[in-house]
Order: sequence, then structure tokens, then C-alpha cells
Amino acid sequence: MNMIPQQVSAEELYSLIPHRGKMVLLSRITSHDTVRNQIVSEYDVTENCILYDEELKAVPVWAGFEMMAQSISALSTIQQVSAGGADTPAPGVILSVSGFESTVAGISAGKTVELRVYEGYRDGNVCRYDCEMYEKGLSEPVATTAITVMGIEDMNLFFEGRGVGYGQ
Repeated sequence: MNMIPQQVSAEELYSLIPHRGKMVLLSRITSHDTVRNQIVSEYDVTENCILYDEELKAVPVWAGFEMMAQSISALSTIQQVSAGGADTPAPGVILSVSGFESTVAGISAGKTVELRVYEGYRDGNVCRYDCEMYEKGLSEPVATTAITVMGIEDMNLFFEGRGVGYGQ
């Protein structure tokens, strides 16, 4: 069984997620657990963030769902590697983002957000993750949501409409 270290740096993240350049909305992984299917990651907010809003002077809190989705992607790849599978990002699609609630409008540059993602439900290749976003240092989440995703074995077949998931 292959092991991914508990702490994963920004440079190492590129091997776990399909995103590149300014679309990477994670700065590091601080811990993960493939038995409990959970991950904790962080993002250092800067004015260079692709989603930074000049008028708000912050990254809108709704952008947190993409940070959470990237955390899910990283966790899926870590699970795949730990099970002896490929060490390339595990492909998948977001089916829904539901129950999004927040207590802030945005996260200011210079702040770090912590993303806590827990698998709440799995049925084959469809999973729902319960997600929380914290401003680092605060004890209450600034945003919560549930994200449902579907793992895709072959994205080319998926987009051609010839296969929707694993084992198709």
C-alpha cells in the first residue's frame, strides 16, 4: 500500500488535483484519514486569487465550495493511491452543492482558511461530503455545505455519453 504524507505542500498538491495555475485554491493539506475518509486543507487568501473581488476586498465566501471540492479531489486521489491505484488525480464531477450557509461575505487577503471535509455518505461511485470552512484561528465555521460528487473512470467516455461512472 502506498502512503501519502499527512502534510502535503503546495508543490505536491499538483500531483493530487487536476487544477493548475490560478485555479488551484489550496495551499496545503495538513492531515487526511483514508479510514474515516476525511481531509483538512488550507488556502492562503491573496489579492492574486482568481476569485478575488476588488469591490468586496475579499474572496467571496461562496468560492469556498470550490476550495472544498478541490479538497475532495485531493482526498479521492489519496484514497486511490493508498489502495494501490494510480497516482494521478482521480477524475470526478460535482453533482450538487446543497445547504450552503455562511456567516461572512468573504475572506480578506492575508487570511488563511481551513477546510474540513468528511465523507458523510457513499453509494458506489457517488459520495456526499459534509464540508466546513473556518477562518484560521476561529472556532466556528464561516461556511458549511454538503457536496455530492461522482467518481468517473474515464472522463472522455463520460463527456461522450458512453459511461457515467466506475464499472460502466
